[in-house]
Amino acid sequence: MDPRREKILLGGLVTGLIGYGTVVVLLAVFNIIAGRSPFYTAALFGNNLFFGGSGAEVEVTTAPVVVYNMVHLAVFLLIGLLASWLVTLGEEYPLARYLLFFVLVAVAVHLYMLLVFFTTPMLGGTAWLQIGIPSLTAAALMGWYLLKTHPVLRRTLKDTPLGE
Repeated sequence: MDPRREKILLGGLVTGLIGYGTVVVLLAVFNIIAGRSPFYTAALFGNNLFFGGSGAEVEVTTAPVVVYNMVHLAVFLLIGLLASWLVTLGEEYPLARYLLFFVLVAVAVHLYMLLVFFTTPMLGGTAWLQIGIPSLTAAALMGWYLLKTHPVLRRTLKDTPLGE
């Protein structure tokens, strides 16, 4: 396999797993602090999205938790692959850093707002916080990993942030 492609795929896999794991752990911690099952949020979202549930009251069962987590993992792996590809592209072509910056800021903000919009009926008025903290933490850890594994980009960002 081409070393560049291998770097993108492996970086995307690890980046996606870091993001997924971060969100899962933080949501479990939030649920435990609230006196609920660590799987409550996954059961809530899985039940509402895939099993016709509605509202914030849900019984934690295996099927909604597993289905939701499978989809959640797949989405994070896709995000990780996209981020890995964009970072590699930005490392090779300074002009591509504008695309990277746009995707990381504009798309991430809109995705966050969309998540808050759809989860507010389930999580209530604190949805922005319950979604925001895990999302921002995951994004920070994913970005840290990508910058750590792309020293050329890290070095050039210090010298010329968006290229010349």
